Amino acid sequence: MAESNWLVVAPTELKFRFELRKNVPCTLTLQNPTGERVAFKVKTTSPKKYCVRPSSGIVEPGSSKEVQVIMQAQREYPPSLADCKDKFLVQCVKLGASDAKEVTPDMFDAARQKDIRQTKLRVVLVGPPKPPSPVPEGVEEPVSPATLGYRDTTSAGTAGTVLRDQLGAAQEDKAEIRKRLEMLEDRSAASAGARSGGAQQQQRAAAPGGFSVLHLVLVAILAFLVGHFASVTVPLLTDKLNQLKQH
Repeated sequence: MAESNWLVVAPTELKFRFELRKNVPCTLTLQNPTGERVAFKVKTTSPKKYCVRPSSGIVEPGSSKEVQVIMQAQREYPPSLADCKDKFLVQCVKLGASDAKEVTPDMFDAARQKDIRQTKLRVVLVGPPKPPSPVPEGVEEPVSPATLGYRDTTSAGTAGTVLRDQLGAAQEDKAEIRKRLEMLEDRSAASAGARSGGAQQQQRAAAPGGFSVLHLVLVAILAFLVGHFASVTVPLLTDKLNQLKQH
């Protein structure tokens, strides 16, 4: 606190947390410890930059008054926050019991008023507040040196395992279909060799299930399924697995 004999001014420096395009307030408290009325007036070296409310007034004996100082929104950063040259001056004079109830300019006229007390205040600019941390406090886990530089791939690893299982199952289905296709082709060839003269009766008795039309239909269906798994399902699962490995 700074004391000018008649008024106690707090704080002793005006601290503003600088933010672009935003008004920044600071509060001054003027306390009158005396038994007489005291008039005050607040001045600044940068009147266009600051707004003071009220800029003058009277503090009654044993009471205090708050003064709001607002640094008006700035459009650009100063060259250096630490080298701010702005200053404030709080002047005060004692008033008699019969003096005016309001502050007039001649109260602080040095030619008329012989005893004007004053307190000088410097301005301190502080940088803008830090952005909030993306990681909530209290949930941060210790990082082992062996894991530095590596991402957390727990979910990706699980998805990769599922895709690998699906890919393996698709490949097994493909192999099983191919095996069945080969068996049907062998049975079709054996059935065709057992036929004689092309008689319908002998074709039906050649071997169990050896119907040429049925075999051709089954062969066509199985061939389609093999092509489908080979051209769609397996490459799709392989691409997804590769994408997970890259992440």
